[in-house]
Amino acid sequence: MRVVIIGNGPAGITAAKTIRERDSEIEIEIYAEEKHPYYFRPKLPDLLGGTVKPSEIYAYSEAWYRQRNIEVHLGISVTQIVPSDKGVVLETGESVRYDKLLLATGSHCFVPPIQGADKSGVFTLRTIDDAVAIKEYAKDKKRAIVIGGGLLGLETSRALRSLGLEITVVEFLPRLLPRQLDEEGASFLKTKMEEMSIQVVLDAESDEILGEGGVAGLLLKDERIVNGDVVLISAGVRANAEIARRAGIAVNKGVVVDEHMKTNIDDIYAAGDVTEFQERLWGIIPAAVDQAKVAAANIVGQDEVEYTGTVPYTTLKVVGVDLTSIGIVKPEGEGFKEIRKTKPREGIYKKLVLQDGYIVGAIFLGDRADVTPANKIINEKINVAKYANRLLDDDFDLRILIP
Repeated sequence: MRVVIIGNGPAGITAAKTIRERDSEIEIEIYAEEKHPYYFRPKLPDLLGGTVKPSEIYAYSEAWYRQRNIEVHLGISVTQIVPSDKGVVLETGESVRYDKLLLATGSHCFVPPIQGADKSGVFTLRTIDDAVAIKEYAKDKKRAIVIGGGLLGLETSRALRSLGLEITVVEFLPRLLPRQLDEEGASFLKTKMEEMSIQVVLDAESDEILGEGGVAGLLLKDERIVNGDVVLISAGVRANAEIARRAGIAVNKGVVVDEHMKTNIDDIYAAGDVTEFQERLWGIIPAAVDQAKVAAANIVGQDEVEYTGTVPYTTLKVVGVDLTSIGIVKPEGEGFKEIRKTKPREGIYKKLVLQDGYIVGAIFLGDRADVTPANKIINEKINVAKYANRLLDDDFDLRILIP
């Protein structure tokens, strides 16, 4: 059997690895538009900041692929899927047959309809080549504007700051990290960022990127002007689903799949950022990995393996501050209890969200000590009702709750 995978991000490579672990005979071919082997995309800000080289963020060596007999074709786009022939057409014009096909085409940066977004000096950060281009352009620049206060926007701000640029983050919503933090945590982080000389402008809708030829600043809808000579747009992503749509594969916001990661067309599966499951686009690496493992299991014939969703989990340094966000951090409706602990002097903010005696969400900002036990308690659904009022006390160890 030949399995063709389109895309070599976390979903594509995890699927290939899982297929090979389950079956040593299946032929696996991966086609990737990028010329680089699979790399850790969260490391792109480090590459931009100059703390790592491109080769240092590659996930696996050439030998790793060779030993597993996984054939990766880099820098070759798939331009068409032909389900009736069980084949794909490459940009070279060559056709490749498949028995099973996995769409792991990922996503691309969304650029809002801002006037002047096509000017020289306006960038998005999605690939190694993007990071290299931004770093080169910024060499003789003084001020950068980052449009978007999400994870990538803030990490990119840190990287640009390390290059010596003055930074202003412009966020459309009234707080930073709207998906990972609640209002109090976001306010706490904003203060920490400003202590690092990164300016933050909230409730700000971008209208026009100013300048003749190059960037000279950003005009907001309320007529405020933010000065800068480099603009980085980090306004979310959109699924790379057009090739699927043209092939007659069901697409809403992403490629629609069932619990087996199957599309509406026989022998075609999807996983990762391109995928929509139960009307949701997950857009996070843990979900891409989970979905890829399920898709791989079903591709090799283990139909009992199902995807039921992924507990959102984010852990990284945001502008040098440790942040972990797990599960439901902004509960809506009744039946939730929120427990908070704030230590401004130490730069620490913690929050647990409980429902019916179970922890369903957590925020740890500035302190990672409780991250591992909290994540285990959430995933293993351990009842903590008996200790609800002590969970964030300094003298209480969450590990005692784990059997």
